[in-house]
Amino acid sequence: MADKENIEDLKKDNKELRDQISALSSLVSIQDLKISIFQSIGKITSSSFNLDKLLDSIMDLIIKTMKVEAGSLLLLNSDTGLLEFKVAKGDKGDAVKKYKFALGEGIVGFVAQSGKALVVPDVSKSEHFKKDVSESIKYPIENVICVPLRVNNKVIGVIELMNKMPRKRFIKEDLDLLESLAGQICLIIQNAQLVEDSKRKIEELSTLISVSTIINSTLDLNKLLNEIMEAAAKLLRAETSTIFLIDQEKQELYFEVVTGKSKDDIVNTIRIPMSEGIAGWVARTGQSLLVPDVSKDARFYNKVDEKSKFQTKSIVAVPLRVKDKVIGVIEVLNKFDGTSFLPYELELLEALADQSAVAIDNAVVHKEFQELFLNTITALARAIESKDSYTGGHIDRIENYSMVIADELALTTEEKERIRWAALFHDIGKIGVSEAILQKPGKLTDVEYEEIKKHPQLGADIMKPIKQFKHIIPGILHHQERWDGKGYPNKLKNTEISIDGRIIGVADTFDAMTSDRPYRKGLPKDFALDEIRKCAGTQFDPEVVTAFMAACEKGKIKTEAEMKASGNKNSTYNHSSRNQTSQDAKKSRK
Repeated sequence: MADKENIEDLKKDNKELRDQISALSSLVSIQDLKISIFQSIGKITSSSFNLDKLLDSIMDLIIKTMKVEAGSLLLLNSDTGLLEFKVAKGDKGDAVKKYKFALGEGIVGFVAQSGKALVVPDVSKSEHFKKDVSESIKYPIENVICVPLRVNNKVIGVIELMNKMPRKRFIKEDLDLLESLAGQICLIIQNAQLVEDSKRKIEELSTLISVSTIINSTLDLNKLLNEIMEAAAKLLRAETSTIFLIDQEKQELYFEVVTGKSKDDIVNTIRIPMSEGIAGWVARTGQSLLVPDVSKDARFYNKVDEKSKFQTKSIVAVPLRVKDKVIGVIEVLNKFDGTSFLPYELELLEALADQSAVAIDNAVVHKEFQELFLNTITALARAIESKDSYTGGHIDRIENYSMVIADELALTTEEKERIRWAALFHDIGKIGVSEAILQKPGKLTDVEYEEIKKHPQLGADIMKPIKQFKHIIPGILHHQERWDGKGYPNKLKNTEISIDGRIIGVADTFDAMTSDRPYRKGLPKDFALDEIRKCAGTQFDPEVVTAFMAACEKGKIKTEAEMKASGNKNSTYNHSSRNQTSQDAKKSRK
């Protein structure tokens, strides 16, 4: 009897052991699957910064890996408060894209509103399922899993997967995996949007620079306004733009300049009474106006559309002033992507309008635009720097050090100006690097360092489409190259490296060593200078190092500590930090 009981106990123990082994095996398989997916996503994100393409490829990967029939990713439109399809995969993917969901509406609306993931084994028993959409597109749905996308604890959208194959139901492991993927996708969305926003800002600056050039090169008002209107349409990504001038005697507005699709259809014979239309209202009140849908605005004057055969959908209009007197109105119509104009675009147009009006006084325009340009580009550089909270004031010091070195080398005014802009934007490529890496309080791992090493090439790629900034690309691309050819990204050596890159490289390394970090105080200035001297001929161009040292002897190089502290205060630092070389200092954050 005892033997029989022992055998039963052994069988029970063996079953429990097999169950444990099976559970562990399943867990390992899931972890392997996660790693495989994350690696695949990493390859996808390294090949493109186009958000639409990234999300499309990632959703294909998720659907294939998680074995589902269909899936979609919806983002919350901050203007309308509705969830809109960014990606929709499956047999009816295209058909479902026309639908939008309010918060709380359907499964996706519930998840977006509550911020809670939802697994629905049988949609017919779910109070949240919106069956009319499924019926409308004739796509039967059996089960659903939906998780929120969060950025800074705020839901920005959802991912929804439908119909587990082959005719299975979603399980807890599916939910865990999808929630992990959602976190990764949120980081990708953040980084891609940062890149897109920065590209847009640079394009806007490039357009403003072009306008500045025109203002300073012609007194022909008509030619000037034509150029500005072309710039306005490009800046706001719109179908057409117009300038109305005021006929004070007849109290009418007439078309002076027209660009875009309606250019050939509108002639100067079309006039608008000052008492009519959106342009008339702006001219009378002197106030700017943003109209998302002209069909809902009683001020819209549709007779112009009737004569021009052009269909106006949305308008942003601003007054054109000279010495506080309204002389006309600038209008931009219909964004190419069909969305409404945004408040910041109204501000951009107002800036262009101001420059158009005061172009009559070229000297005043020149002065005001240069100030606007400097403030705008400096603000953009600050915004880029703010992504890495550990390097406050870094670009100011790099610009200062680089210009001082350029002075010692007796470079031309044009060369100095080029180096100035390259110094301001030398780290723009960090927009494409994870904030978790940039803000890590300590030395980077080899993998993290390899990611950081991409930022010179990323910066060059961002600037490449902007022809006005092409001349500063070498400084951005080369600032991490070494004189001995052991730098990155292209292992250039000696004079293969641009003078801009050689100068910024010395300035960048000196600041990396002497500025404070969360894990250490900045290294002493003398120690950093000694490191720079030692690396002349290996890491740095000897001639640039000589110029840098000459500037130091003249008191032109001030460290972060020297800028902060008064003359009788000595900076402190951790003695163990003395063993950190210039290259180690750069690996910590650069």
